Amino acid sequence: MEHYVNRRSRFPSQSSVNTQNCTIWARENPFQMQPLPLHSRKITMWSGFTTAFIVGAFFFEEIRPAGPVTCAINGTRYESFLRNQFIPALQQRGRVDSTIFMEYGAPPHIATPLKQLLNLNFGNDRIISRHFPTACQPLLPDLNPCDFWLWGYLNAAVYGHPIATLAELKTHITQHIHQ
Repeated sequence: MEHYVNRRSRFPSQSSVNTQNCTIWARENPFQMQPLPLHSRKITMWSGFTTAFIVGAFFFEEIRPAGPVTCAINGTRYESFLRNQFIPALQQRGRVDSTIFMEYGAPPHIATPLKQLLNLNFGNDRIISRHFPTACQPLLPDLNPCDFWLWGYLNAAVYGHPIATLAELKTHITQHIHQ
């Protein structure tokens, strides 16, 4: 039986210093400013892994005339993602019947159609999530290996050099996931 854990993470296109928590002492003009947009461009990525393999990276985005745009994860998008991308990826590896599926139970994770999909594919006894017999404590990053290891590893690996575009960011993340 393989324990499968998953989580989503947001990756901004640029890594910058949080000046709210940082004092910079310099001999130059202390009033120099570096203009930044209110919200940086970012991607929302989902990945998960067992002791044997990593599934992902999957990016949540909508295709618009100007190109792909990062979108929020809601119950409908998450269920569609699991049905059309994640579960087929597990089926290709022949691992659906040996997987214990764990998620922390955010509102998109407990929508009724999603719970039915998870029950159909994993059975009630192989799901660790809120509103299932084996509940997972919400938002405990030290208990979720994606938070504990994967996101930190990817941040360190991907932001080792400047990233110019979101497409480049996605490429770097995908390359590091599959190494």
